[in-house]
Amino acid sequence: METETHRTKSKWVAKVFGELGRRRTTIRALYYYALRREESDYPICGGFVGEIRITRPVHESDGDRIYKWAKTSQMLGYLPEDVFLEEGTGHFVHIPPETAGGRRVELWISRSIFCPLLLPVCQRHRAALVSVGRRPPQEALRELGRRSDKPTTILCLSDLSVEDFSFSGDLAERIFENEAFAGKDVRLMHLALNPMQVARLAMPMVPGKKVSKDERERYKKYLRPYAMDHRRMAELDALEAFCPGGIAGFVDRRLAEVSSTSSKSREALLLDLKKGIGPGSGEASGAGKPGHLKD
Repeated sequence: METETHRTKSKWVAKVFGELGRRRTTIRALYYYALRREESDYPICGGFVGEIRITRPVHESDGDRIYKWAKTSQMLGYLPEDVFLEEGTGHFVHIPPETAGGRRVELWISRSIFCPLLLPVCQRHRAALVSVGRRPPQEALRELGRRSDKPTTILCLSDLSVEDFSFSGDLAERIFENEAFAGKDVRLMHLALNPMQVARLAMPMVPGKKVSKDERERYKKYLRPYAMDHRRMAELDALEAFCPGGIAGFVDRRLAEVSSTSSKSREALLLDLKKGIGPGSGEASGAGKPGHLKD
């Protein structure tokens, strides 16, 4: 049933989406942008059904509400049906035609929802795009091994969350331990998100998911040097709200900067990991280098 409440809140979502300035994005990106605005214009229903009595700023607890009203805004025609991307399933791979000389570059991401935004960027830079979920399947590693006869640099994108913070480190460990990569020049860089990027861009960290005690303790140890709350997270969606050009602009600039000296060798990276330094910590992933904090 369409009510005045539906129309008012749907119009608010459409207005905020217009301010964000993306042709297509995620609803979580809209949520992060709304948090960033800090404007007291989010409409609240009053004592009578459908009556808007007051407004307030968006709270971190409003994620589910914004999802609901974003979908309603599409249903009522205030926003087109295709503006919000959806998380997919499975293993997505785009491999560009081989070029002579130089290093191969691959962008590995733990969330497939961003592939439509990142594919054109990767095509422009002749970089591979691989979406593998939070734990890459063995088939993805076998395919990577077959492609790695040429020197290869892997750039990793994942949320700063208890579920995803070790994505690049786990991938590096599995490459290091896989005999198919013996003697091959495969380098890995944790591109985003890391704690220093979140702090520099003043991204809000929002409540994370409940997990096991062991998982929570690993994440807590990782965040301890940065004085960040292990019960919270920052998602890649925040790059849409906090970086010029969104996540596509962020990756475009990073791919343009990649060179053969932009990351340490896989052996050096894994040496650091085995000492207990997690992905994104210090030089092990480039997180402490000024060149990776421009956004």
